[in-house]
Amino acid sequence: MSDEARFAELIARSGHELRSPLTSIKGFSSTLVKRWDRFTDEQRLQFIETIHVDSERMGRIVSEVLDLARDEVGRLELQLGPVNLGVSVKTVVERYESGPDGDRIGVDVPDGLTAWTDRERFERSLDNLVENACKFSGGPVSVGAETRGDSVMVSVSDEGDGIDPEHLPNVFSAPGPRGHTAPTGLGLGLLLTDRVLRAQGASIAVESQPRSGTRFTMTLPARGPERT
Repeated sequence: MSDEARFAELIARSGHELRSPLTSIKGFSSTLVKRWDRFTDEQRLQFIETIHVDSERMGRIVSEVLDLARDEVGRLELQLGPVNLGVSVKTVVERYESGPDGDRIGVDVPDGLTAWTDRERFERSLDNLVENACKFSGGPVSVGAETRGDSVMVSVSDEGDGIDPEHLPNVFSAPGPRGHTAPTGLGLGLLLTDRVLRAQGASIAVESQPRSGTRFTMTLPARGPERT
């Protein structure tokens, strides 16, 4: 598949992916408007939380499409600086705490650990990895970070069915199935994560075996370039 055809396919899939949260938002909001008095305060809050989560998901997908378009024409601008990873990881994980996946996400990030990256895009990339791990795994999901030399490694691991070996070489470059029993993945978030990290001299890697889980690891600079 050519780059142009792959990009067109990703855009088409992003449109398909947007329909799911949009349908949810329309359904829950319509129900609240028409039947407000039939629900308790707790039920209304649950509906509103679902609408909020799905609207954030839509916003992330739109941002990913825009960033891919900017990258295609060489206009992707990064806001690099020191980022407190503990704070950013907490920000991302908190989005899941009120949902069905909140209890199975574990975090192991040293206090005060920082990396040189674009905070908004790092959080978006991490959110994408956590969402994928929750989607394709029914078990625990782990988010961890550690320093290795001049780099910081941020990983997201799950205990799901894993990725078929034939798909691993293309996991960051083309849309396709996550695994033989998993639903088709969008591919947009992983492609963008790879491009954004490479643009700042960082990287992302994946380790996976069928029925043995998957680990995605982002390698970020621990600090910015030295000034002369």
